[in-house]
This record gives sequence, C-alpha cells and structure tokens, in this order.
Amino acid sequence: MDLREFNRIRVRIIDRNGDLFEGLSTYNSAEYNLTRFGRSEESLQILSFPFYAGDIRDVESLEGNDGIYGVFSAPFGNIEEMTVIGGIDTIAEVLFSDDAEHIVRLLACLERYFLPGTSHTLACREAVIDALTELMTVSGDERVRTEAASLLDMAGRGDD
Repeated sequence: MDLREFNRIRVRIIDRNGDLFEGLSTYNSAEYNLTRFGRSEESLQILSFPFYAGDIRDVESLEGNDGIYGVFSAPFGNIEEMTVIGGIDTIAEVLFSDDAEHIVRLLACLERYFLPGTSHTLACREAVIDALTELMTVSGDERVRTEAASLLDMAGRGDD
C-alpha cells in the first residue's frame, strides 16, 4: 500500500489490533519520522499521532462519504479519546488548530467529561475550561463556539 496517496485527506485507519482511527492524515517519510519520532518507517499522522506502515492493517479514504457525522462514522473516536488522555497540551493543540472538524469532534468527546453526574474524570478540567473560554473568543467557526459554550454551561461557566 502506498501511504503517500493518503496525504492530506480524511482517512480511516485500522491498526494491527483492529482499532479504528479516523481523521485528516498527513504522510510522513521514514526520514522525517526518524528525525521527529526516532523510528525510521513511513507513516500516516492524524493530529499528533503517527501510524507506522508496519502497524497499519488497512487504510481507506473517507473523501466523498457523507453521513450524519460528515465523512466520519461517529461524532468522535479513538483519536479524540487519545487526545484527551494526552492532557491539556494535546487538547489545546487541537482546540487551537485550523481544523474545525477535529475541534468539533474533540468537543463532542469532552462532553462526556462535563455531563452532570458523569463517572468520567478529567485531570486537567480547570485548564480545559480556561482553554474553552479562550476558544470562545478566538474561533471564527460558529459550530466550535456553540459547542464550546455548551461545555462551559455544563461546567457552570457559561454566559449567564
């Protein structure tokens, strides 16, 4: 499989464990990965997560798909969950990126950490609330602002 054909398009990657990852991919050469990540193998990268050729069972383009979640199969997935687990630096990297689709997907994932009575805990909750407050002022995307406002309301920090 030629990973270069998946550069800068939305993809679904299935890894050797059968786990599914969806998002906008970037092709990385073996040389780049050796310098950046210390592993000399080509990869596709979604957000800050590289998927090396030897770890990929299958990859397919999502371009042209259109469902209730756009090209994606769910409102959020493993990439967004990994982003939350990565902590505030990884979360902020996505929230303040130019990719509104990934931002909205991350906000959908974060919602379960802000729902009243949730059993999900977020170690960096206050930092995420601060980031959401800032996102409200800097984002030009109405969907992003709406979802961020909803999370702030759930956190008790929305505009009253």
